[in-house]
Amino acid sequence: MRFDLWLADACRTADVCYDDFILTIATGGYPCLPGAVPGSPRTFDETDLLTLYIYGRLLAFGFDIMRAGEYAGRVHCALRTNADAKSVAIVLTPHGGKRVVVAPEPQEPARSEKIEFDVTAIRKFLNGRIERPCEEQTQDQ
Repeated sequence: MRFDLWLADACRTADVCYDDFILTIATGGYPCLPGAVPGSPRTFDETDLLTLYIYGRLLAFGFDIMRAGEYAGRVHCALRTNADAKSVAIVLTPHGGKRVVVAPEPQEPARSEKIEFDVTAIRKFLNGRIERPCEEQTQDQ
């Protein structure tokens, strides 16, 4: 995927409510927002969009905005350093903490204490959304 999307387009593509996301940003709940570093672009690239999509799914799983934003930041960092990742998961550690794990391929469930995202499938889904005209996306909703 090669693109740069503005905030509203990124939210629409990733199925994240724009108005709610703006409130999340205002509360400091999304630390990996593009353009936060002076001089960096305020558009969403592939990693930013993948992370926004995962953030939206974490909200759908019942995470509050601050926790979802925290894990989105961890996922963003993991995907930036592992561009070829095929899978990313939030895994419960033996001591009750959680960590983000990146894998070269989606894993068979070894434990039930994880939320795993198939990055390859998400990329394909997001590419399809970007390639379709906006009118078709609004008809889907």
